[in-house]
Amino acid sequence: MATPASRRQTAADAGAATDDTRVLLALAVLYGAMSFLVYRVIHMHHVAPLGPDAPPGEFSEGRVLQHLRRLAADIPSRQEGSPGLEAAAQYIKGQLEGLAAHAVAEYRIEVEETLVSGSFSMMFLRHRVTLGYRNHKNIVMRISSNVSEEDEPSLLVNGHFDSPLGSPGAADCGSCVASMLELSRLIIESGWVPPRPVIFLFNGAEELFLLGSHGFIKTHKWNSTIGAFINIEASGSGGAGICRTYLSMDCASYMQDMFGIIPGDTDYRIFAEDIANIPGLDIIFVLGGYFYHTSYDTLENLIPGSIQARGENLFNLIKAFTNSSMLLKESERYNKSVNDKINNLRAIFFDYMTWFMIFYPRDVSLILHSLPVAVFLLTPLFLNFPKITMMSMFRTILDLARGM
Repeated sequence: MATPASRRQTAADAGAATDDTRVLLALAVLYGAMSFLVYRVIHMHHVAPLGPDAPPGEFSEGRVLQHLRRLAADIPSRQEGSPGLEAAAQYIKGQLEGLAAHAVAEYRIEVEETLVSGSFSMMFLRHRVTLGYRNHKNIVMRISSNVSEEDEPSLLVNGHFDSPLGSPGAADCGSCVASMLELSRLIIESGWVPPRPVIFLFNGAEELFLLGSHGFIKTHKWNSTIGAFINIEASGSGGAGICRTYLSMDCASYMQDMFGIIPGDTDYRIFAEDIANIPGLDIIFVLGGYFYHTSYDTLENLIPGSIQARGENLFNLIKAFTNSSMLLKESERYNKSVNDKINNLRAIFFDYMTWFMIFYPRDVSLILHSLPVAVFLLTPLFLNFPKITMMSMFRTILDLARGM
């Protein structure tokens, strides 16, 4: 027969079990809501793509898709040496020349078709590769004010229009060059005259070990004027995109380490590391990486909203770079670094679910990142205060280690 004490204990146990269930249910709802929110953010559900009839002063994903349909659907393939690559080059050149013909007098627009040749060596997967190439085609457009100088510091925006064997290359990197066509139209038709020249490099040989960008940075007449660059790439079919940087900060700092592991590279390497030493950004689609370099890299598999978000960000970046007093050509960067004794220590720089950016200098990061270690080591002191002994500290640290 149950005693009053045992009944009270049973009721207490039941109440505790109910409280535990409520806590677990609340945690499940919280984590479910957070997962749903993260899913919507990384799949760009919060971005509304603009259609082809969007105002001319806005970046439009719909207009990008019109270019992309021509490049990745109507043209069968864009591999180096194929007729499709030449067709893509002529389409891009025709679009740029059409923009130049309708530009108002405040702009100076220059469009060039160039053939590049050269040779160089690079390390790839811990092996040295030596490359020689000849007559690879690049299309270059320079947008500047009608009073700009030929040797004025400029911003380079780069994307490649060749695609890998067996892939339509809708994301990689038809989406890049189609976005660049829309960006060049936006600059001209919006009435915004860039305070510094903007050079759009549509390079035709990235998949073959970055030959197009190497040819430009080694041989083109504007190569010494580049003060910064933005490289647009795709290793997936969309998403918020990630970026790495050779600025005085790291955009998602961990990406600098990841690119030492991933068996692949982009034109960023040519501009910032191996050949030149130019500050810049590498902006890359990574979501849907299972379509990358396959026959499924098609328009249908692009994630809606991704091109819209990237394009709006790129336009704002172009404005920020060209308005910056730090946009300096090579000789000016060297003189400034010597005179000012600049120590290019990289900081920590990342976004929180695309909502806002978090940035702090490297000196501050050493303190912030050491705090967890300090808390871990000091916890035994607080838990055993004021009766602190070596044995009690050791036991507490051991318990913490077991809990981890």
